[in-house]
Amino acid sequence: GMLSAAASLGIIHLWDVDGGLTPIDKYLYTSEEHIKAGALLALGLVNCGVRNECDPALALLADYLMHSSVNLRISSI
Repeated sequence: GMLSAAASLGIIHLWDVDGGLTPIDKYLYTSEEHIKAGALLALGLVNCGVRNECDPALALLADYLMHSSVNLRISSI
C-alpha cells in the first residue's frame, strides 16, 4: 500500500528529472520504511531512460545500496 503509493510518484513524474525529484525527496526523510522504499523506487522510475551528466538519482540511490534494511536496499537497486 504505502510503498506502491509513494512509488507511483515516479510514474507521475516519469522522465522529468528536474521537476520530479523535489516532490519525491520529501518522502526520503520519513521514518516509515515502506514510504522511504517507495520513494527510492520513484527516484529510479523518474530517471529511467534519461541520460544526465550529473545523474542526481544515482547519487541519491547510492546512499541506500548498503543499508541495513532489506526493503531499502532492494528499492535502491
